[in-house]
Amino acid sequence: MALENQTTFALDETVDFVIVGSGSAGGILAKELSTAGFSVVVLEQGPYRGAEDFTHDEFDVSIGSSMAGGRPRENPQTFRADESEEATLLPRRNPAWYYEGVGGASVHFTANFWRLREIDFNEASVLGSIPGTNFVDWPISYADLEPYYTKVDWEIGVSGAPGPNDSFRSKPFPMPPMPIKSSGVLLQKGAEAIGFTAQPAPLAILSQPHNGRPACINCGYCMGYGCEVGAKSSTLAAMIPQAIASGNCEIRPDAAVFNLETSDDGRISEVQYIDADGNQRGQKSRAVVLSANGAETPRLLLNSASSTYPDGLANSSGYVGRNLMMNAHGMVHAIFEHPLNDYKGVQVTRLGSDS
Repeated sequence: MALENQTTFALDETVDFVIVGSGSAGGILAKELSTAGFSVVVLEQGPYRGAEDFTHDEFDVSIGSSMAGGRPRENPQTFRADESEEATLLPRRNPAWYYEGVGGASVHFTANFWRLREIDFNEASVLGSIPGTNFVDWPISYADLEPYYTKVDWEIGVSGAPGPNDSFRSKPFPMPPMPIKSSGVLLQKGAEAIGFTAQPAPLAILSQPHNGRPACINCGYCMGYGCEVGAKSSTLAAMIPQAIASGNCEIRPDAAVFNLETSDDGRISEVQYIDADGNQRGQKSRAVVLSANGAETPRLLLNSASSTYPDGLANSSGYVGRNLMMNAHGMVHAIFEHPLNDYKGVQVTRLGSDS
């Protein structure tokens, strides 16, 4: 849905919610709150791109980093191992690499959509403490979260089939898994040979039409790219159009938030940002939701320090900006007897586990 048709709010109009970030959390909250009747402004530091704006231009996306703002616009990040050190600019690509634009990282992620298992919520009790960390159990269980997993699966659209080691599901997958590729066949054979179990990979990609959106066309450009047909279940494709259609939500792109202003009662009263023309703006709000990813959210909280909150907002524990855990993976290169033609279709069709 084009942004020119959306509802707009004045800066001095106090809206119910300002949401900073429009990715997997912010985009869903925008839809949930606006369709429930609340007035919502979503501030997104990157541009609004529709499906028609995405391309297969590998030089532009992979080399030029256009999805992350484009070089040299990529947000520079500093690092220090201890607070006593002086923070220095990292010489290579930022460790927290993320998409700048409406929909956030849900636009360019590979669309692997695995659920946590029961053990993931109480690892500290099962495994014991880890020296030098504040490793603890979650305050909730998988059973507490399961209804919300299911709601997300069915509303955004997830393809898959349950595996023998999965946690329980209150409803089946809304769609069957994507077709297996030659690489998936090889992984399955290899897993079985060493006693592992292979199963269809759950993906936030439509294997068949769902909720008014088309099925995947198997173009192969999932990882790092935006979907040109809207089959990848990003919040841009699945949630933002519903939020706009509610008449209660304004998506404000190219709005880089830099400060959260608090009132005399200690609550956030205004979200301050720089607009696309470099002007400083401020949106008044009754409540604020920060969904600016694991790097930008703590940076914003720390940058919003004041005489009332000298250590930054929401930082009475002292842990804001700490305990960041990155998503990393290793790669194995090999030569196969026959061409795999793996450029076709989604990146992952099978995954394996040993328990």
